[in-house]
Amino acid sequence: MDDEYGPEVFSYTRAEAFEDGTFIEVPPAAASAAGIEMPLIITAGARQEFVAGNDGGEAGRLRTVLSAVARAVEASPADEICFVVPAGELPSGQEPTGADRLIAITEPGDSGEPVMTLMLPDEM
Repeated sequence: MDDEYGPEVFSYTRAEAFEDGTFIEVPPAAASAAGIEMPLIITAGARQEFVAGNDGGEAGRLRTVLSAVARAVEASPADEICFVVPAGELPSGQEPTGADRLIAITEPGDSGEPVMTLMLPDEM
Protein backbone atom coordinates (compact mmCIF):
# COMPACT_ATOMS: atom_id res chain seq x y z
CA MET A 1 0.00 0.00 0.00
CA ASP A 2 1.51 3.30 -1.09
CA ASP A 3 0.42 6.56 0.47
CA GLU A 4 1.96 9.94 1.19
CA TYR A 5 4.53 8.22 3.46
CA GLY A 6 5.66 5.67 0.88
CA PRO A 7 5.15 1.92 0.54
CA GLU A 8 4.14 -0.21 3.48
CA VAL A 9 7.19 -1.93 4.90
CA PHE A 10 5.64 -4.21 7.53
CA SER A 11 2.16 -5.11 8.74
CA TYR A 12 1.19 -7.05 11.88
CA THR A 13 -2.49 -7.40 12.71
CA ARG A 14 -4.21 -8.12 16.00
CA ALA A 15 -5.39 -11.41 14.47
CA GLU A 16 -1.76 -12.39 13.86
CA ALA A 17 -0.88 -11.46 17.45
CA PHE A 18 -3.62 -13.83 18.69
CA GLU A 19 -2.34 -16.60 16.41
CA ASP A 20 1.23 -16.35 17.68
CA GLY A 21 0.24 -16.04 21.36
CA THR A 22 1.32 -12.43 21.86
CA PHE A 23 -2.30 -11.43 22.61
CA ILE A 24 -4.65 -13.42 24.85
CA GLU A 25 -8.39 -12.75 24.98
CA VAL A 26 -9.77 -11.90 28.41
CA PRO A 27 -13.02 -13.85 28.87
CA PRO A 28 -15.88 -11.42 28.13
CA ALA A 29 -17.73 -12.49 31.29
CA ALA A 30 -14.72 -11.59 33.45
CA ALA A 31 -14.34 -8.20 31.76
CA SER A 32 -18.06 -7.50 32.04
CA ALA A 33 -18.08 -8.43 35.75
CA ALA A 34 -15.47 -5.68 36.27
CA GLY A 35 -17.55 -3.18 34.29
CA ILE A 36 -15.52 -3.33 31.07
CA GLU A 37 -17.95 -3.83 28.20
CA MET A 38 -15.64 -3.72 25.18
CA PRO A 39 -13.51 -6.60 23.88
CA LEU A 40 -10.44 -6.88 26.09
CA ILE A 41 -7.09 -8.53 25.54
CA ILE A 42 -3.95 -8.86 27.61
CA THR A 43 -0.46 -9.33 26.23
CA ALA A 44 1.42 -12.49 27.13
CA GLY A 45 3.95 -10.37 29.04
CA ALA A 46 1.33 -8.57 31.15
CA ARG A 47 -0.45 -11.86 31.84
CA GLN A 48 2.81 -13.45 32.96
CA GLU A 49 3.66 -10.50 35.21
CA PHE A 50 0.31 -9.92 36.91
CA VAL A 51 -2.01 -12.92 36.37
CA ALA A 52 -0.14 -16.18 35.73
CA GLY A 53 0.90 -18.49 38.49
CA ASN A 54 1.07 -22.13 39.39
CA ASP A 55 -0.84 -21.79 42.66
CA GLY A 56 -4.40 -21.92 41.28
CA GLY A 57 -4.98 -18.21 41.96
CA GLU A 58 -5.13 -16.95 38.37
CA ALA A 59 -8.87 -16.20 38.40
CA GLY A 60 -8.55 -14.07 41.54
CA ARG A 61 -5.53 -12.19 40.19
CA LEU A 62 -7.37 -11.54 36.92
CA ARG A 63 -10.35 -10.13 38.87
CA THR A 64 -7.98 -7.84 40.81
CA VAL A 65 -6.31 -6.64 37.59
CA LEU A 66 -9.64 -5.98 35.87
CA SER A 67 -11.02 -4.12 38.89
CA ALA A 68 -7.91 -1.90 39.00
CA VAL A 69 -8.22 -1.21 35.26
CA ALA A 70 -11.92 -0.38 35.62
CA ARG A 71 -11.11 2.09 38.45
CA ALA A 72 -8.41 3.75 36.31
CA VAL A 73 -10.84 4.09 33.39
CA GLU A 74 -13.56 5.50 35.64
CA ALA A 75 -11.21 8.08 37.16
CA SER A 76 -9.90 9.29 33.79
CA PRO A 77 -11.25 12.06 31.56
CA ALA A 78 -13.93 10.95 29.12
CA ASP A 79 -11.66 11.37 26.08
CA GLU A 80 -8.71 9.47 27.59
CA ILE A 81 -7.50 6.50 25.56
CA CYS A 82 -4.51 5.38 27.64
CA PHE A 83 -4.88 4.43 31.30
CA VAL A 84 -2.01 3.70 33.70
CA VAL A 85 -2.54 1.34 36.63
CA PRO A 86 0.28 1.40 39.23
CA ALA A 87 1.76 -2.01 39.99
CA GLY A 88 0.97 -1.53 43.68
CA GLU A 89 -2.71 -2.00 42.82
CA LEU A 90 -2.04 -5.22 40.91
CA PRO A 91 -1.31 -8.75 42.05
CA SER A 92 1.90 -10.49 41.06
CA GLY A 93 1.65 -14.09 39.97
CA GLN A 94 5.36 -14.67 39.58
CA GLU A 95 8.67 -13.33 40.83
CA PRO A 96 8.70 -9.57 40.15
CA THR A 97 10.38 -8.56 36.93
CA GLY A 98 10.34 -4.85 37.61
CA ALA A 99 7.09 -3.88 35.90
CA ASP A 100 5.92 -0.77 37.73
CA ARG A 101 2.60 -0.32 35.95
CA LEU A 102 0.10 -1.77 33.54
CA ILE A 103 -1.00 0.23 30.50
CA ALA A 104 -4.56 -0.07 29.20
CA ILE A 105 -5.10 1.41 25.74
CA THR A 106 -8.42 1.79 23.96
CA GLU A 107 -7.94 1.72 20.22
CA PRO A 108 -9.60 0.50 17.03
CA GLY A 109 -9.36 -3.23 16.35
CA ASP A 110 -8.62 -4.71 12.94
CA SER A 111 -12.18 -3.88 11.80
CA GLY A 112 -12.32 -0.47 13.46
CA GLU A 113 -14.30 -1.64 16.52
CA PRO A 114 -13.19 -0.27 19.93
CA VAL A 115 -11.01 -2.70 21.87
CA MET A 116 -8.90 -2.41 25.01
CA THR A 117 -5.40 -3.86 25.25
CA LEU A 118 -3.62 -4.43 28.58
CA MET A 119 0.17 -4.38 28.28
CA LEU A 120 3.45 -3.66 30.01
CA PRO A 121 5.02 -0.24 29.36
CA ASP A 122 7.84 -1.71 27.26
CA GLU A 123 5.27 -3.39 24.98
CA MET A 124 3.84 -0.08 23.74
